Amino acid sequence: MAAKAKTAVLTASIVGACIVAIALVSGLFYEQAGRARDRERFPPVGRAVDIGGRTLNLDCAGEGRPPVILESGAPWALYIQPREAFESGVPRPGYSWVGIQRELARLTTVCWYDPAGSGWSDLGPYPRDSAAQARDLHALLARAGVPPPYVLVAESSAALDAHVYAEFYPAAVAGLVLVNGVHPDFLVRSRGGRIERLPRFVGHSQDVAAQLFNQIGLYRLGHSNRPAPGAPKGITSSEWNVIWHLTQSSKARSALMQDIGAWQRTAAEARAAGSLGDRPLIVLSSENVEATGSGGVWMELQTDLARLSTRGKNILAGGGIDLIYQAPDAIVEATREIVGDVRHSMGESR
Repeated sequence: MAAKAKTAVLTASIVGACIVAIALVSGLFYEQAGRARDRERFPPVGRAVDIGGRTLNLDCAGEGRPPVILESGAPWALYIQPREAFESGVPRPGYSWVGIQRELARLTTVCWYDPAGSGWSDLGPYPRDSAAQARDLHALLARAGVPPPYVLVAESSAALDAHVYAEFYPAAVAGLVLVNGVHPDFLVRSRGGRIERLPRFVGHSQDVAAQLFNQIGLYRLGHSNRPAPGAPKGITSSEWNVIWHLTQSSKARSALMQDIGAWQRTAAEARAAGSLGDRPLIVLSSENVEATGSGGVWMELQTDLARLSTRGKNILAGGGIDLIYQAPDAIVEATREIVGDVRHSMGESR
């Protein structure tokens, strides 16, 4: 009986392993077929730039200096409910800036790019913290031949990346606009510090899971296929269809998990980045973010972000979490003001 039981267990184990192997191989083929369809339906806008074994996507328009660099972030931290954060808080593709880029290109050179894992850029290695994002951007702009100094316009979590970039490459940053920028203390102050108590290994294991799930099609299989809402102001319906697809993609879900997994590192790096000196800085904020359950600390921390520079100021804009879509005119106006200040300091006409 004992021998029969062992044989049965061994047989079941072999059958189980075969089923898992078949499922994994099927998932790999399913994901690759899906990616092939995506490339046909949504060909890249911009150009792929090799930064050393992987590529980031970049698109520039207009002429003049200083170049404006539009940085997309992940707004997951602004949602109180995990389901909302997973569905709507993924890193935005750089193409989300297309309408704003069109307006600013009349003024100067303006570039958007896809951070690692978003849009048409490759996923990046662990950890995906602000330090890694800053190094990626530096390599991208250098290899693409976009000369500094830059005006960085960063939204949501990308505000942390922009702050760290300014610390790493101070001569390359002439001014900044932060759009509903996430403060490094926001999750600690608004969520009772729960995320700070996560063990360090959670971040790495989450990153590994994100990469695996992306490769075997689990994120694509669970795709909600929600229809795109109406196109925001300044964006055509065809452009919005592409933006919506990129935001809902399985790769974007993987990038989201990487972003969350690196949060503790990112927050610590931004806290350590220090002052922005006397660089011109505008912090565009929406009071409506308070409605997400931030406990009344949102505007207090937005004011604190403005204090990063002796020339910083906080401006309230209409809309909620998605100012990039809900208040594009305010972003354009703030950027024009910073570009004008930088040109004046460079001895150029506004």
